Amino acid sequence: MDRIQTLGNIIDAPEHQKSLTLIANDRASGVARSFTRDALTAWGLEDLLDRAVLIVSELTTNAERHGRSCRGTAEDRPEAGDEEDEQITLTLAVQAGVVGIAVEDNSSELPMPRISSLYATSGRGLCLVSATADVWTAYPKEDGSGKRVIAFVKRPEPTVTS
Repeated sequence: MDRIQTLGNIIDAPEHQKSLTLIANDRASGVARSFTRDALTAWGLEDLLDRAVLIVSELTTNAERHGRSCRGTAEDRPEAGDEEDEQITLTLAVQAGVVGIAVEDNSSELPMPRISSLYATSGRGLCLVSATADVWTAYPKEDGSGKRVIAFVKRPEPTVTS
């Protein structure tokens, strides 16, 4: 846990940082991917682009599908136009070649990786995040208004050749 807390400084005291607040709807992930591509390209981190975009896509999709404050079926969700209360905040930050990705939503329910059946069409997002990120975690926001999921990707260590 100390390693994750140390990495948390990347988001709290970064060299560069950008945030975006999205309405929790089916367009959120696409907007978040574009935002991530633009930010990492501007910061000269194209080598981390594929990994970061995949993580952002999975975490924002999870936030849109599962991160709403009102639980229940699709019929229980807010009507179009009432979605403003259901928001996702994406924060990207970089420090010393490590990209921090934070996704906040309105649900206090922490994400749990699950094992999907062979033919399932969903349920693999957190497994992809685990495989792609160097480390990730989730915790409730201090004010109790939801949760924050953070993931980190770093540049590989340079190899020494003789």
